[in-house]
Amino acid sequence: MVYDHVLMVLSFLVSLLFSSLLFASCQKFRPLPEQGTYAQQLYVERCGTCHRAYGPASMTAAMWEAQVEAMGAKIAQAGQAPLSPQQYLTILDYLKRNAGRQ
Repeated sequence: MVYDHVLMVLSFLVSLLFSSLLFASCQKFRPLPEQGTYAQQLYVERCGTCHRAYGPASMTAAMWEAQVEAMGAKIAQAGQAPLSPQQYLTILDYLKRNAGRQ
């Protein structure tokens, strides 16, 4: 009985994961905001080196603040040069200006 319940929950979770991946792969590519600006290009250059540059609307301004701060350690672990204070502020301002609302 417990085994059947566990299988049912696992099956549901796998279905949910598959559906999420399918939905994400079907979404159209959306270009980053402020195309061609220094801030957008710096964001892609510095943050898109190790992973894709996520759309700023994917997180709120507060979430971006925490994320950019946390990435400092990951940048160092990857052997990359740290962001200068000006680069840090430029990227963070860009992300916050274009952040999601929820």
